[in-house]
Amino acid sequence: MSRRPLRIVVAGFFVGFPLGGQAWMVLHYLVGLARLGHEVLFVEDASDWAYPFDPAVGHGVSDSSHGRAVLTDMLARHGLAGRSFYRSDIEGRTFGVSPDEMRRFCAQADLFLNVSGVVPLREEYLAPRVRAFIDTDPVFTQVKIERDQGMRDYVLAHEHFFTYGLNLPSGGVPDVPLSGLDWRPLAPPVVLDLWDGGVSPGRGYTTIGTWDAKDRDLEIGGRRLSWRKSLKYEAMIDLPSRLPGVELDLTMSGMKEAAPRFADAGWIVRDALEMSADPYVYRDYILGSKAHFSLAKDQNVLLGSGWFSDRSASYLAAGKPVIDEDTGFGAVLPTGEGLFAFEGPDAAVAAIRAVEADPVRHGRAARKIAEEHFDAAKVLSGLLAAVGLG
Repeated sequence: MSRRPLRIVVAGFFVGFPLGGQAWMVLHYLVGLARLGHEVLFVEDASDWAYPFDPAVGHGVSDSSHGRAVLTDMLARHGLAGRSFYRSDIEGRTFGVSPDEMRRFCAQADLFLNVSGVVPLREEYLAPRVRAFIDTDPVFTQVKIERDQGMRDYVLAHEHFFTYGLNLPSGGVPDVPLSGLDWRPLAPPVVLDLWDGGVSPGRGYTTIGTWDAKDRDLEIGGRRLSWRKSLKYEAMIDLPSRLPGVELDLTMSGMKEAAPRFADAGWIVRDALEMSADPYVYRDYILGSKAHFSLAKDQNVLLGSGWFSDRSASYLAAGKPVIDEDTGFGAVLPTGEGLFAFEGPDAAVAAIRAVEADPVRHGRAARKIAEEHFDAAKVLSGLLAAVGLG
């Protein structure tokens, strides 16, 4: 912990996409830093383009009231009532603390912590004496920095650079440009007690995600690498037939015509929006699962970026084993008990069978991994030390 309480601006994206995984990712930073004794202010800026998503209609709208209500509720539940500022040029106004109070806080702040790089960099936001950028979408981010001068300028407005691609800073990931930036690996922080769920093994091998995102494919090193999980799951559509009696969930948004085919193949298909519209329903879904099973983007799998998701970290904190397609994270994290990195359907089947044989042991191991590698107190203390504020 630092020698004195710090003032920290956490900039991020919450009101614009107030669904389970995104909401908890932001909250872990805010609660984690507050519990270390620091004063935090969450800043989100929709500018004139980020129309906030409303799950009631399934698309972006001009009225941010739903997302703001979710943010207000979560902050109040966790001792951070009144610690946010939201600017919407679409609505022509701001919400939360007043603009003057926000400016005063920023002017006196020690750290501007930019999670995911979504907010526009207005002068007042950059007033804190130290600025750090957190890349939560490795490979895509690094390629965009190299190829897009606007993105490069945006990132270079910070002095410190962190990435969820745990292997990227080593420089050993082929074809991924680092643009001369001193990247540091960062494990997604999780406030552990927010995921305490008891010792029940739960039911089902579950995940929550997006089926397709066609506009985020990349060409790297002469290869076109897909962001789309749909292609990956198509190659494993017959997995349930190899695991009789095992519940395999696909909780995805945007499956459309693929949904009945996967249901016919034995997958339990659910709508991700129904499970994540309320962040606490999302959390209960994870707490009620037996384990996490998920495939990853080609960009991280084929290049071995070491990407590890905040969702998987939350499963570990909940004492749920994680079986994830191998992105190279085993170079940093312990695997084989509580956490499995698999490559191909045979290895996936073997990992699931291992958990089936002793779910309680693997659940305890999962929680231990979370305590050692993802505890927000450890991760965020390390981040502060890395930027010279520890």
